[in-house]
Amino acid sequence: MGRHVLKEEEVIVDVGVDGRDRTGDIIAVAAPAALGLHDDERDLQVPLLMPASPEEEKAGSEAPPDLKERDLEEEDDPDVQAEIITLVRKVAGETIASFVVIFTLLAVKINTYGYGAVTTLATSLIGGLVVMVAIFSLGHVSGAHINPAVTIAYTAIRHFPLQLAPCYIFAHLVGATLASGLAEFVFSPTKPSIILVTPIGTALHSVVAETLGGFLLLLVASAVSTDTRAIGQFAGLAVGAIIAIDIMIVGPVSGGALNPARALGPAIVRWNFEHVWIYLVGPIVGGLLGALVYRLLRPEEVYKLGVHRPIHLHSIHRSFRSSRSLLNNLFMQNFFANRL
Repeated sequence: MGRHVLKEEEVIVDVGVDGRDRTGDIIAVAAPAALGLHDDERDLQVPLLMPASPEEEKAGSEAPPDLKERDLEEEDDPDVQAEIITLVRKVAGETIASFVVIFTLLAVKINTYGYGAVTTLATSLIGGLVVMVAIFSLGHVSGAHINPAVTIAYTAIRHFPLQLAPCYIFAHLVGATLASGLAEFVFSPTKPSIILVTPIGTALHSVVAETLGGFLLLLVASAVSTDTRAIGQFAGLAVGAIIAIDIMIVGPVSGGALNPARALGPAIVRWNFEHVWIYLVGPIVGGLLGALVYRLLRPEEVYKLGVHRPIHLHSIHRSFRSSRSLLNNLFMQNFFANRL
């Protein structure tokens, strides 16, 4: 490597034996004297590396359209495995929370009726306590909705991702059904229909009572979960307290379900859907009204984001589709190989 002065270009560069600038720049045309050429060799002046034209540089720097789109998809797509794990954790958390709450309520109802205790008071206190425990223990995992009415109301006010709502509702129903079946198996009530929620008053009175209970529940839940001015650490205590109050208020009229899963789970086990519509319409309509009312009361600047973020379900679907295509190709290859 030597240091030479290129007279033609008036540029000082460090040139190696291959004519390449070791500082990173490429010499377009090297001066013959700088490269040690004789006079009879000056006419050659062969360019070592010709610079590309602006059009060629632009064309070379751009990747093919299909490659660019594929790279962008890979950059935008999150880790599919992490997405699946996150989704499974959330659904499992909701299933467990729903199971614990419904099983506890059914166990208390069966036992208190069997021993003649004050059922409304026992159910309300235990219901509030078990909901509070579920929120404190699993709220940071899945949000501990426990109730499809809560999920629907949060989705309506855009506090919960729409794509996760069906997964949560399914988890609530699975947990409630398992809890109902296990409670009936373990406690073997003399009156099997005791696990069902049955209205005490008329159907109209029961629907109004359940609507009122759902309204109060979601008004309080929205206040502690969507407003930065609320003390979030006490969300479980506030929601548990309003559950106990609701059961005490509406229990003597409608049975105090306040939760569509509480009515659907036992109904599936007993295969008796006679009064289920009351506990679907009332809590959901009341919950929507409660969440929307607090949405109007809360200024936008104090809105608090939930623990949820949208799960990239399209990435999971694309991963499963790719895996299925690979398995199909392997199957077809093996099939034709065996045939031949």
